[in-house]
Amino acid sequence: MNKTLKTAVAFVIVGIDIAWLGMILANYAQLYEATDYTATGTLLRGIDSLTKPSTYIFLIALAGFSLFSGLAYRMADHEVAKKVKGSLPVFRFASVAVIVALVSLAIFAISAFFASFNVYGPNKGIGDQLLGVYLPIVLAAAICVVLLLSATVYRKSEVKVEAVSQEQKKAKREAALAFVYPIVGTTIALLIGLTVYSARRENPQVWIWVLILAIVGGSIAMGTIYAARTKSNTPKSRAVTPKKSGSAALSLNFVLVVIFVVIVTLMSFTFGISAVGELGLWQQIGDRPGEYVINAVTPAWFIKSMLPALVILALVNITASIAVRIRSIVSAG
Repeated sequence: MNKTLKTAVAFVIVGIDIAWLGMILANYAQLYEATDYTATGTLLRGIDSLTKPSTYIFLIALAGFSLFSGLAYRMADHEVAKKVKGSLPVFRFASVAVIVALVSLAIFAISAFFASFNVYGPNKGIGDQLLGVYLPIVLAAAICVVLLLSATVYRKSEVKVEAVSQEQKKAKREAALAFVYPIVGTTIALLIGLTVYSARRENPQVWIWVLILAIVGGSIAMGTIYAARTKSNTPKSRAVTPKKSGSAALSLNFVLVVIFVVIVTLMSFTFGISAVGELGLWQQIGDRPGEYVINAVTPAWFIKSMLPALVILALVNITASIAVRIRSIVSAG
């Protein structure tokens, strides 16, 4: 297993760790963002606006995961193109990471879209709406577009030719549009829904939903059209298709490794978020109204609650690294 493949595996693991750390920090920030009001509606604590630090901490965490996953994918893809032995398992591992990153960004954008409903008030200005809701959705969509194009249309494993024909240029352009149209169309549809809700301060009516879904469906249809045109215009020798290697047992093992990494990583997220949640609690003293208190981070809390989550994350890192490296060595023969 050469240095490039080892680096690719390490990049995926670093991306997972960045995502984990960002999620924990974002949940900790939310402890201070939670609002509390008096009986007359006066804000006692928290952030009474749409623009919140936790939103951008989440986005930065996913962007970091996407960046390192994308880099790992391109490095492994380049080794596959050079037919380096043992590169295919690393390529598959990085491919899974890219898919998870794309799904996570999509969930983030959709969550930001629906979480904004029933929050706007007359005191919320356009600047707060743009920074708190619109900009995170647009940035998430932009990251998705860049990651998709980097992992598909502009792959390093493409056959390099000295003279690129007009048909090949057209095929690459249409392939890019096949991926961009659905993402851009869905983003525009979400922004339209937010704009209508912001203007009328009520959930979009049925015909607005019809318009939103029509835009989403149309963008997907346009992407399908360009994908079909790309297939008909692309020379058969344009891309390198890695050959399958390894036995059925190794293939099953890889599936189990992926399942293990996904499930155990989610467990680590859950334990870490639960540990952060323990820091914030309501205290009731006598007949007085309850008071929300955020406890300080202490060594006792860290060992009891946060350390298990870190140990589980370390277990994921070690298991994934060893499993992928062993598969790479076995694949190299």
